[in-house]
Amino acid sequence: MRIAISGGAGFIGSHLAEQLLAQGHDVLCLDSFDRFYPAPIKIANLKDVLSHPRLTLCAMDLCESEALDEAIGEFKPEALVHLAANAGVRPSIERPLLYVRANIEATQKVLTSCTRHGVARVVLAGSSSVYGKDQPSPFVEEHASGEPQSPYAATKRAMELLGAAHASVHGATVTVCRFFTVYGPRQRPDLAISRFVRAMMADKPIRVFGDGTFARDFTYVDDTVAGIQAALRAPSGYRIYNIGAGHPTSVNDLVETIERVMGKKAIIERAPVQVGDVPLTFASAERAYRELGWRAQVGLEEGIRRFVAWARSAPEVYFRAGEPWGLPPPGAQ
Repeated sequence: MRIAISGGAGFIGSHLAEQLLAQGHDVLCLDSFDRFYPAPIKIANLKDVLSHPRLTLCAMDLCESEALDEAIGEFKPEALVHLAANAGVRPSIERPLLYVRANIEATQKVLTSCTRHGVARVVLAGSSSVYGKDQPSPFVEEHASGEPQSPYAATKRAMELLGAAHASVHGATVTVCRFFTVYGPRQRPDLAISRFVRAMMADKPIRVFGDGTFARDFTYVDDTVAGIQAALRAPSGYRIYNIGAGHPTSVNDLVETIERVMGKKAIIERAPVQVGDVPLTFASAERAYRELGWRAQVGLEEGIRRFVAWARSAPEVYFRAGEPWGLPPPGAQ
């Protein structure tokens, strides 16, 4: 197939691109290389496939319709996987308009371009954040919250609704994959597992928000990519699938797992719970198993073991990013 990936130089997108290329597909990688995600990290993400003859890499702002149309029209993809978005709950509270533009406006422009160029199948990256804080667990696809806890969550839900409208109006197949705390090699350096492992490798303290009882449904990146590929074969029309392991782990238990894998104790600094954080994410993946034949295969301890092995030999560029990353100065939107 000919498959376009927006956000193809990011953490999940680069893994997907590698696997699709290895399977013989032609891949168009669209990425803005924006300031939130340091460009050297994205280049490092793609280093093993940059010279691949079946890869086309286009650096562009997805909100620039003319450039987007030119890329889609020239490549003529049969399917598009829309992973591009501004990620992160906390920075979305500080810079909400960046998220509206990157997550909502860009999504509509991608969908519009797909209509113009006959791309009949779109896979959209959703997020467990759409479930909010008061849904019964495990989370089932019908239970998205009407009260999102952050601008990030609100924009991810808006992306889903734009996808539903696109399927309804244009008869396209739109499949939403709601991701649950994806981790693994090349994980964004601002996320918990990456922060904890990097700090412990350097014998520095790790910062834990709250009492450590908040739990996340950590899902290994290879399982997530397998879910995306299964979604490329989903039934026609509009469908939503949880792509999550279905085994939430508290932050305290996560730290213990990392300590066990690394063979050393963490130095823990406690900090207040952050605004926008939810106490639990917990996927029901029954629909994904029933309709797509997908189920997570990599357990947390094995996934942490793989991540630590990668981190111990990873290029230095993955360990230079500050917190926050390259966000605009205060007051900018």
